Amino acid sequence: MWHRFPKFVLGFVAASVIATWYLAAGGDKAAVGVTNDLRVWFLILAFVSIGLEFRVSSLREAGWRPVGVFAAATAVNLLLALGLAALLFGGFAV
Repeated sequence: MWHRFPKFVLGFVAASVIATWYLAAGGDKAAVGVTNDLRVWFLILAFVSIGLEFRVSSLREAGWRPVGVFAAATAVNLLLALGLAALLFGGFAV
């Protein structure tokens, strides 16, 4: 199980524990803000890297069936999220 476990999860947990401990000990909140900014940039770079690895030719090789399944699952998720948002936030007026 350890071989297949995504070890970056441990890094996220450790960073959360360290930041919480730092703030509880009276640490500077501005330093945590800078760290959050860095987190956002690294997350953006991770998604850009994933996008750069995408190959249209491999999508063509897979055929339209996986694309259709993904599109259908995305549509269901979108409709469920929209319904849940309407249910939860329907009483709020703009």
